[in-house]
Formats: sequence, C-alpha cells, structure tokens
Amino acid sequence: MKESAIALAKSNGRIDQRYLDAIQAALADSRRESTRRLYAGAWRRFRAWAEAEGLQALPADPITVAAYMTDRAGQGLSGSSLSLDRKAISYHHRIAGLPTPTLSEDVKLTVAGLRNQAAAKGRWDPRQARGLTERDLARIVATAHGRRRGPTGRRESRQAARRRGDVDIAMVSVMRDALLRRGEATELRWRDVDFCRDGSARLTIRRSKTSVASALQYVGVRATEALRRIAPPDPDPNARIFGLRCGRSISNRIAAMAKAAGLGEGFSGHSPRVGMAQDLTAAGTGLTALMVAGRWKSERMPAHYARAQAARRGAVAQFHREGSWG
Repeated sequence: MKESAIALAKSNGRIDQRYLDAIQAALADSRRESTRRLYAGAWRRFRAWAEAEGLQALPADPITVAAYMTDRAGQGLSGSSLSLDRKAISYHHRIAGLPTPTLSEDVKLTVAGLRNQAAAKGRWDPRQARGLTERDLARIVATAHGRRRGPTGRRESRQAARRRGDVDIAMVSVMRDALLRRGEATELRWRDVDFCRDGSARLTIRRSKTSVASALQYVGVRATEALRRIAPPDPDPNARIFGLRCGRSISNRIAAMAKAAGLGEGFSGHSPRVGMAQDLTAAGTGLTALMVAGRWKSERMPAHYARAQAARRGAVAQFHREGSWG
C-alpha cells in the first residue's frame, strides 16, 4: 500500500519520478522486514474479523477497533499481542494517509479497562520469556552436542550434531553478551565481527528495533571462542553468521536447545537478552548502566526483566544481610 500523497504527486506530475522512487524506497525501509511481516499478519487478522462482523477495516471507526480489542482480549491474548494489533492498525491507516483510530480516547480507555480487568484476574502481566542465565548457558553447553531426533524421528549423525551444537553454543553465547534481540541476531553478518587481540570481539549492530543508528557491542572471550569455531576459513562478509533468516527460527532453535538441556519450557529468542539483564542486575549493575548495555531507551522493560534480582539487592535485602535488625 502506498502513501496517498505519493499517489497524488504521481497523478499531477509535480514531482520528478526519480524523487518519488527514492521516497517510495525509503518508505519501504522505514520498518524492518520482520516488523512488516508481523504488522501484515496482524492487519490480515483485523480485516478478516471486520469482514466477518460486517464492519469496515479501512478506514476503521474507533469503536470498531475497541470492539476488536475486546474480542482479542477475550481470547486470552497477552498485552504485547494487543499492542501489536494496535500498532498494525495504526500503521496501515497512516500509510494510507488516513487518521489512525487507535489514538481515540475510546480505544485508549477500552484497552486500559481490559488491562485492569486482566490484572484483577492475575493474567495481564506480559508473557515474558524465561531468562537464559549463565547457569542455563552452562547446561546448554554441556548438552549441545548430543544427537537429537528430527521431525521425522531420524537421529542426527555425530558430525551433524557437532556442527549444530557449535552453532547453538555460539548463538546463545553471543546473543547474551551483546544483549541481542532476535531480529538483530538474524541480521548479523561476518562483516559485523571484529576479532580483537585480547580474545574478545566487537559486534556492529547496524540497525535495531529502536534505532537506525549502528551500535558497537562487546563479546567476551568464551563467546568469541564459540564464534571462531563456527567461522569458515574465509567467510563471506555478507553471509549470515547463524544462517537463520527470521526471528521465529531463532526462537524455535533456542527453545529446542533449552529443552534438550532439561531446562523446560518458556525459552525463546528473547531469553538470552533477558537472562543477561538478570545476571547483570544480580552482579550489581545499576539500571542506567543496564539500559546502556542493552540499548533500551526506557527503563520500563529492563526493570521488569530484572525485578526479582533487583529486589534481592534492594535496601530491605541489604538491611537483613547486614543484620541491622539486631
């Protein structure tokens, strides 16, 4: 779908075509490919629901969006899922040059009410991925090379298990040290790695979920060693390091390695980032330093991820450790 302003400019011939093409290309790159896929899926669901209800999806009336939010919440969806729905609806209205109905007070108050209702039932808390901590990483390293069975029931060869296990270890180790989002991990190329003399490495994150500016992240010696083990003798600079093209593949891979390590369910592509945030907090890292390390613009999410570790290091915990009570 194209911006209505661009369509108008094409129709009246005021702007040279080369500028319009450049603008269109920039608009296409204004969202990451993974984000566009998520928005497209959420938009398809909204349009299908609106059609089934005999309502108009574009432009949508605010009360239509509010009704959709109640329907989605009634299915037991998490707050993050409802947030994605709102963003997708807003995005598709904006690129069509239409006012977004999600800014209506009706929609805002409806979502706030749904949040309060769910909180009263103890189920609004975001479905946070389990943190993959240093202890969990050690278990994955110990079990990563075990031969597994695929969907067909066929068991891996020892060579395949060794190769897959090396990639598994490198993936979670690097994602933890650099606090990578799963989309950043899929986009990581060999050109983005700078191996240093002290055995560590630096990763260039060329574009992230929250910024188009590049960032430089530190990777420790053990993770760098794991990265070197999977590096080809003469790697193609543009080749994806982990060979995966979408965030869901990263999530599935981490869930599988966690299950094989006996860690249970709840691990996903976000787990290495969450786990490192928890480990850093437990080690005494303050919230501001944690935000810098993880490139968070707001303190809300890192504080949420590491709230249990922060509580164990808080003033009351310190009071009891020091025996100040008597």
